[in-house]
Amino acid sequence: MGFHYGYEKRKFDTEWTRLEQEYRAAGMDDRQIAAMKEYDWTWFCSQRAYLNRVQALPGEQCEDESEQSCLFRKFESLSCTWDTGDVDSRRFGWLSSLEDELLYRRLCKLPEDDLELLTLLIVDGYRQADVARLWNCSRSAITQRINKIKIFLKKA
Repeated sequence: MGFHYGYEKRKFDTEWTRLEQEYRAAGMDDRQIAAMKEYDWTWFCSQRAYLNRVQALPGEQCEDESEQSCLFRKFESLSCTWDTGDVDSRRFGWLSSLEDELLYRRLCKLPEDDLELLTLLIVDGYRQADVARLWNCSRSAITQRINKIKIFLKKA
C-alpha cells in the first residue's frame, strides 16, 4: 500500500498544531518554530516520495489474470521467472542452462567465490547490500568484485 497523503497530512497538521503551542509555551519565537516546521515538512515530503516508490509488487501467483494488481501488470516486463526444471540440483547448476556456449565456458573459469556471488545475485535474488551483509564487507567491495567479473568475462 502506498502513502495515503490525505490521512498523513491531517496527522502532520494535527501534530504541528500541538507542537506549535508546546514550543510557544517553552519560549520559542515564531521564526524558530517556522524553521522547525519547514524541516519537518521537507522530511514529510521526502517520506511521501520514498514510500510511493518502494511499494512491493504483489505476488505473481494469481489464478486469474484479472486478480493481478495493476502495478504488477505495469511492471510485468521487469520481472522474470526461473524455470527450475531445466537446472540441475548443484549450487551452480544454473550455468548449465545458459544458451551461450562462450559465456558458459568463461563463467566456468571463474573462482568459486565469484560464482557464489553471481548465484546469490542472479538465482537467489539478493541485492548487493544483502550480499555485503552476508559476507561482512562493504557494498562497494561487492560492486568492485562484480566489475572485476565483468572485465574477466569481456577479456576471456
